[in-house]
Amino acid sequence: MEKVALIYTEDYLKHETGRHVEKASRLIRTLEVLENSKIYRDKIIEILKPRKAIEEEVLKVHSENLLRKIRSLAFKGGGRIAPDTIVSKQSYDVALLAAGGGLRALELINEGRFNRVFVLCRPPGHHAEHNRAKGFCLINNVAITAKKALKMGLKKVFIFDFDAHHGDGTQKIFYEDPNVVYASIHQDGKTLYPRTGGIREVGAGGGEGYKINIPLPPRSTGTMALKCLKEIILPIMKEYKPEIILVSAGYDGHWHDRTSDLMYTTETYYEFMKEIVNNARNVNNGKIIAILEGGYDLKYMPYSILKTLEAMSENNWITLEKEPKMSTIERKTVEILIKKAKKVLSKYWNI
Repeated sequence: MEKVALIYTEDYLKHETGRHVEKASRLIRTLEVLENSKIYRDKIIEILKPRKAIEEEVLKVHSENLLRKIRSLAFKGGGRIAPDTIVSKQSYDVALLAAGGGLRALELINEGRFNRVFVLCRPPGHHAEHNRAKGFCLINNVAITAKKALKMGLKKVFIFDFDAHHGDGTQKIFYEDPNVVYASIHQDGKTLYPRTGGIREVGAGGGEGYKINIPLPPRSTGTMALKCLKEIILPIMKEYKPEIILVSAGYDGHWHDRTSDLMYTTETYYEFMKEIVNNARNVNNGKIIAILEGGYDLKYMPYSILKTLEAMSENNWITLEKEPKMSTIERKTVEILIKKAKKVLSKYWNI
């Protein structure tokens, strides 16, 4: 059993988005589920507050121009910074707290207090680019955490993104950086926002080969995604030997979430994290930070997060859904996808 820190503050609820799918009730409902769980009652998770990221830390990833836009819009009472992305009166401060959640997680691990931390924050971040807020995201929380890790002296950071939507912002920020591997399993960008994340997007310059994308066709199951994880991403992680693993934890791939066409279950997320934990134990003493991205179904998302936390703590107490076995067609589909990915990535990795 491993204790897990959960970074959370009620201030995350102050990013007011009205009837938008990315709303405060995502966290409220998750806390309700967690507080009624065995993992909470047995004090295996410890809830701690974030700190606020300072602008100097955020500017390692984003432009002053973007921060000024968010600040100005918030000061004026809020509005849309992008067609799908809302800023409210307190959003700028809340965004700094969301980024600060990842920074606090790094500090807890660096101090030796925890090896595993989950940041239950909003707004999400993985679509935010250097000079652009979009896709419900204002600033890129996982990218700011990765940059801070490098500044602290780490040389190898691995980001695994299992959100149904490709983390185009994160990939773009580190596209030429060999010190950060970005690996994503997502719904094919030909069929879903943000229309990126093809197999051949492998990075550029010094970062070529350090970006790994597995685009799943619509209706893909968690079993299919897990096969891709085991056959492509985990072997690369083992070969790369990262000093810290960051997880962009998005839960919109669940079959009940209307923002994607994937067919994951709550058990998918348990299996994702169990595999990451098992691999991390061998490469970096199990140091993992998961940061919340998407996931908008209020019925199943909280339980998917609970299953992630169970896996991080190396427990497994509740089973709500079973992972379906692959059909013959699904097996053929995923085998073709894996073959295509290996053909591209074997130039850089022993897979």
